[in-house]
Amino acid sequence: MRVTGPESSGKSTLAQTLAWCLDGTYVAEQARAYLHALARPYTEADLALIWQAQQRAETAARQSGASYVICDTGPEVLQIWSEVKYGRCAATLSSQTATRSYDLTLLCAPDLAWTYDPLREHPNEADRWTLHARYRSLLPGALGITGADRVQQALSAIQDTSLH
Repeated sequence: MRVTGPESSGKSTLAQTLAWCLDGTYVAEQARAYLHALARPYTEADLALIWQAQQRAETAARQSGASYVICDTGPEVLQIWSEVKYGRCAATLSSQTATRSYDLTLLCAPDLAWTYDPLREHPNEADRWTLHARYRSLLPGALGITGADRVQQALSAIQDTSLH
């Protein structure tokens, strides 16, 4: 499954918590490690490299035999990032959003307090809600996760979709 949404929407915390609750494998958002290791400002070309790292991490987790693989984001994050930052997205990346398969997609709403992070670019709440609308449009089958009881909502969704 993947947990996705705009920045500062609680997706990393939710994904980590779900992995712990379900005794599953957590796949970290590879963009963070990539950008922290980068000794220069990122460019549009870096987004494809970030996706390659994300794919490798997801594939390794899926091959581990874990009962649950919880991915902190998917290709849609990079697609929206590219469209917003550069006004376009490479077809090879956008096609991944349409073809990459996840058993369940949880879309976190940006209804949590903003937390500063030097990698975050959208501190304005209205901007994050605009991004959320893009996610909703791109992922119409995603289950919305809102409010303080995110973990319980997610666990109920997992139970309801028979992922266990």
